[in-house]
Amino acid sequence: MAGAYGGSNRRFIWRGWESMKNKVKVRYAVLLVPTLIFAVVLILGILDGNAFIAALTSTFELVMQKLGWVVSITMLLFIIFCLVVLLGPMGKIKLGGPNAKPKMSYWQWFAVALTAGIGTGVVFWGAVEPLLFTMEPAPSLGLVPGSNDAVIWAMRTTFLHWTLTPYAIYVAFGIVMAYVIHNMRKPFNVSSGLVPMFGDKVVNSKLGGVVDVLTVFALVGGVAGSLGYGILQLGSGVSVVFGIDTNVLVYTLIAVVIFLAYTATSISGLNKGILWLGDKNSWFFMFMLLFLVLVGPGSYIGNLFTQSFGSYINHFVESMTFTAPFADSALWPQWWDMYWWIDWLCYGAIMGLFLVRLGYGRTLRQFVVVNWLMPSAFGILWFSIFGGTVLYGQMYQGIDYYALYQEKGAEAMTLAVFEHVPFSGIIRPFMLLIIAISFVTLANSMISTISSMSVKGSSESEEAPFWLKLIWGIIIAVASLVFTLTGGIDGIKFVKVFTGFPIIIIGWVVIIGFLKYMARRPRKETGEYIYEEVIADAPDSGEPAVESSKTFEKIKAMFTKK
Repeated sequence: MAGAYGGSNRRFIWRGWESMKNKVKVRYAVLLVPTLIFAVVLILGILDGNAFIAALTSTFELVMQKLGWVVSITMLLFIIFCLVVLLGPMGKIKLGGPNAKPKMSYWQWFAVALTAGIGTGVVFWGAVEPLLFTMEPAPSLGLVPGSNDAVIWAMRTTFLHWTLTPYAIYVAFGIVMAYVIHNMRKPFNVSSGLVPMFGDKVVNSKLGGVVDVLTVFALVGGVAGSLGYGILQLGSGVSVVFGIDTNVLVYTLIAVVIFLAYTATSISGLNKGILWLGDKNSWFFMFMLLFLVLVGPGSYIGNLFTQSFGSYINHFVESMTFTAPFADSALWPQWWDMYWWIDWLCYGAIMGLFLVRLGYGRTLRQFVVVNWLMPSAFGILWFSIFGGTVLYGQMYQGIDYYALYQEKGAEAMTLAVFEHVPFSGIIRPFMLLIIAISFVTLANSMISTISSMSVKGSSESEEAPFWLKLIWGIIIAVASLVFTLTGGIDGIKFVKVFTGFPIIIIGWVVIIGFLKYMARRPRKETGEYIYEEVIADAPDSGEPAVESSKTFEKIKAMFTKK
């Protein structure tokens, strides 16, 4: 029976595969052009990795010296735009029309937005940036390394990199595309965000195709880079936890395992695979934060958080516009602040497109709160707790984390934190699991989105065929492995920079076009916007709401029992 069932099941999958290949119309430019560009990049990296990195370094410095200030101004634009939507009348617009009903709970929405957008970064850099910036502050500021002032500056700079500013990129793109896709009923593509500026004709135009190709190219570079971080970090974790030395074989096996995991979970799509991963990943995050607060220096963490957050708010605009045009700057803001903005821009447009799928039935104000403010608040907590734990160990417990960083690199830092806490034998493998799940969640959500963009006429409610997800999964896995083996972190950082820079232009066009369009939209006497004709009287989509998180319901019941 098992054999017969297995054979029948395989025939069913094969027929489904063939059927979908025949049915789906692929946008070959979106699929092939980014792939060919990355093939060239990978070949160059393999042939002469050192020369490849040297060329990228000089180009990076030139671009950042000339145009780095544009990056900072663009980030301010995204933040201002998010505030305008949050506080203004546009915030009352419901996505999908007045009759649209949400399809997931606030917790599920937040969990997916959090883990698909920032989860990989926090597990890699959570223990690194606060320590590194304390010991190596920006030269032009004149701060004494390891001083009290350096600690507070390090924390507020870390907040700058991982909270309101980067999430504003996602949300700014997401606001425009959510409105255009849900309320104007345009295709599920980044190029649809150009409709407010250029009209409907742009959707099937060459310009629209170029925009979609550019954003997919940027995302592939971003995800491949992030998975490269994951391979390095997991390799270091395997070495620490299991005593296995890292080498090409270990890195390759890690890449294959991550690939198999995100490919397997992508089969079930958003409402099952990605939601399930996001839910579990978020609860793991919460548990880890609570654990560190309970066993770590809780009072120090609380005091550090309070003063650092106050400094972050007080110096926000100054920090956002920090360009250090001085001889002794060592290009610090260009190598750190502006690099991170470009890094997030790699994901910006397509992450915004992914968020479109989560916001149906919610208002734009809710969209901003859940996708911008809530993940930012989480980022502040995460870096306060991990940063506080590491800094306390460095400053007061005689644990030289900085020497460890210099010896073994950033990838070794997160697990090093758990060598000095109770139950380290249990908690370190658990943290290794969290790291792995974080990278799988990111890859799953992004591959799902670019696969949908590779299909002609796709909508936000439709899943791309599995074979298309498989192709993108292989491309990203191979790219991330080659980046890791040929250039390490430096190679990853440079590739992400050059893929993200063109998104700045797209961002300006999308936001200015949307603001001009909304300025012409009719309003009621109360100031509220009148809905687009196509959805003004439209019924709800009719799609069933997804099943609520069982873990969330159990925890909720614990606190609501009488």
